[in-house]
Amino acid sequence: MIYLIFQTEIIWSYVSAFFGWVSESAGIFVLISGVIALTWVGFESKRRGSFFKRKSESESTISKFLRIILRIISYSGVVVGILCIWAGAMGLILDIPPSFKYAALNIPPHTDHFTCIFLIVVGIAMFFKPVNDLPLSSILGLIAASATVFILALLVPDAAVEFIAGWINPKLLLIIIFIIVTALVAFIAKFFIKVPQAISKFLSWPPVAFVIMVFGFIQGILLWGFGISIFMNIL
Repeated sequence: MIYLIFQTEIIWSYVSAFFGWVSESAGIFVLISGVIALTWVGFESKRRGSFFKRKSESESTISKFLRIILRIISYSGVVVGILCIWAGAMGLILDIPPSFKYAALNIPPHTDHFTCIFLIVVGIAMFFKPVNDLPLSSILGLIAASATVFILALLVPDAAVEFIAGWINPKLLLIIIFIIVTALVAFIAKFFIKVPQAISKFLSWPPVAFVIMVFGFIQGILLWGFGISIFMNIL
């Protein structure tokens, strides 16, 4: 038991150190966001059949190998999106400079507000981009319902179960609760998820994604390599 606790503390120290580094490396994640945006430009342009077309077409025009590569990079945006949101949020909250070079050249060290806001918005788009075509609200509903039924099965005492059995079959009651919770959570989640998914679809539209790509490459290189920001004298 002591060994397991000690091992957990070691793992947690590495996790803490990693997220600490992420908080101090917003410039790197701006550059990475440019790479993800590049895949949006390529994949969405092919799928829509045109750089400027708004509606998607069949993906049959894309070769299988290219489609797999682009999808892998795009789906990795879920993890990158979470890290971008973390870097942006911590930068704003703790006033952390976006790169070590930026901190060395700007005394006293301070955050770059536009970079942080950019990372949060693009991070949300990255997170929701791969799940736009998935029934995410239904998945969340099923997860919430499963957790609710599991907790009820563990916490409800036997005496209460016997009392309920006099009125209705406990298993049937759990099924009814499962259906109600699934429907309720799915309905609520669908309402709240529409906004970030709409933002994600707009930002992944090739012309917009191209602007994000160019900005990500330029701003990332400036922050990481030279310690300056395009907007350092604006915000």
